[in-house]
Amino acid sequence: MARYYRFSKPVSDEESAEILKEMRDLEDIKMAEITEDRAYLEVETLDDIYSGVMSAAVNICSRIAHGCEISFAKFGIQ
Repeated sequence: MARYYRFSKPVSDEESAEILKEMRDLEDIKMAEITEDRAYLEVETLDDIYSGVMSAAVNICSRIAHGCEISFAKFGIQ
């Protein structure tokens, strides 16, 4: 089941593209998308264990989007 994480501030198109590129390169990632309004990062892992992937995601978002934080918002419905 996917999970949605809210961005703490707006991210640009360029930042979104770079975040997705790095997220999709993570080993345990099944799917990573950013919503059309760029308010949420949607993530699904291969094994439904999120701690390692999301630890990396926090660092990726902060580095690429200049201090942008993410926080859990909701579960995705399949």
